[in-house]
Amino acid sequence: MHVHPFCKEVVWDDIDKIAGAMYGLDPYKRKYMYKMLKSLTKSVSIDDYIASMDKYNIDKAVIVSFNVKTAYDIILVSNDDVANLVKLHPNRLIGFAGIDPPASNAMDQLDYAISSLGLKGVKIVPPVQKFDISDKKYDPLWRKMVDLNIPLWTHGGHQVSTGGSIAKYGHPMLIDEMATRNEDLTIIIGHMGTPWFWDTYSVVLRHPNVYTDISAHPELYSYFPWDAYTKYNIEHKVLFASDHPLIHWSKIIPAAKELSISEGFKKRIMGLNATKILNIE
Repeated sequence: MHVHPFCKEVVWDDIDKIAGAMYGLDPYKRKYMYKMLKSLTKSVSIDDYIASMDKYNIDKAVIVSFNVKTAYDIILVSNDDVANLVKLHPNRLIGFAGIDPPASNAMDQLDYAISSLGLKGVKIVPPVQKFDISDKKYDPLWRKMVDLNIPLWTHGGHQVSTGGSIAKYGHPMLIDEMATRNEDLTIIIGHMGTPWFWDTYSVVLRHPNVYTDISAHPELYSYFPWDAYTKYNIEHKVLFASDHPLIHWSKIIPAAKELSISEGFKKRIMGLNATKILNIE
C-alpha cells in the first residue's frame, strides 16, 4: 500500500536539493539519501521493481507521489510520472496521487490526477506539508474524493526524516472529527500512527471508514496492539505497506510474516483487506 517508485523512468528535480530538504539536519542521513537516490535514479528501472515484486511474492503495489511543493519546494515523483509507470505495468501497479492541500490549486491537482491521469487514490503528508487535516477548510477536498470514489492515504505519526516537519499534524486524533464529518471517505492512517499506536487503534475502532497500515517501522511491531484489533473484531482494518525502498521489502515482509498473530489475521493484512478497499477482484 505504499511504495516510492524511485527509478530512472522518472523525471527528477535536483537530487541534492531533495536530500537536503529531507535530511538537511543530519549530515550522515543526508549523504545516504543523496547516494541512494543517485543510485536508484541512474541504475534501477521500474522493471527492476517488478522483478523484486516477483521475488517477494507481491502481486500488486500502490506507488505514490510525495508532493511537498508549498512547504519545501520539492516533489518526489510527479503524478504524471506515477501515471506513466502504471501504464507500463497496469496489472501490477496502482497509482496514488500526491496532493498538496495547502496549495491554492489543490482542487485542480486532485481533479487532474484522478479524472485525467486515472490515478486511484490520494497520498498526503500533513506533518511535512504543515497543515492540520482536521481543519474544516479542507473538507471540500475530502468531499471531492468521495465524489471521485477514491481512498485517502494520510501519513500517520511523527516524521523523523524531513527537517522542520511538525509532529502534531501527524497525530491520528486529528482524523477523528474529520472522519466523522466525512463518513463515506475511506481513510488509511499510514505507519500505524507511530508513536501513537493506541490513539490510532481508537480512531480505527470507532470509525468504520478508517483503516491503518503497518509501513516503515517493523522494529516497533511489538508495540502495536495486535490483540486489541483481534478482540474488537477489526482485523479487516489493518493493511500491509512497506515504504519501499526507504524500508526494503527484504526487511519488512519477513517481519510481518513472523508476527505472533493468527494465520488468518496475517492473510488479511498481507492482501485480503487491501483488495476490498481497492476493489480488486
